[in-house]
Amino acid sequence: MQGFWVQLLDIYWLGRGVENDYKTILFSTGKPKANGKKLVNIRVPLPPLPDQRRIVAFLDALQAKMDALRRLQAETGAELDALLPAVLDKAFKGEM
Repeated sequence: MQGFWVQLLDIYWLGRGVENDYKTILFSTGKPKANGKKLVNIRVPLPPLPDQRRIVAFLDALQAKMDALRRLQAETGAELDALLPAVLDKAFKGEM
């Protein structure tokens, strides 16, 4: 998922001409030359505040779903761990 957000930010930045800013500041003769003084000069456009709030709400909802899925996964794992000995017992007794 991280790659998606990087691509989204790239698209957002490229659409606003930031690419030229950071390429000019960070590269000379094809070699990266980033330092604090150069990085401070990069203009980073931000989406309007309503868009930022909508993005945060979306990410919060996504995080809540991920947390719920992790809880379900842990519960399922615990149930499977408890079930395995019983299944093995029946298998060895020839009851399956």
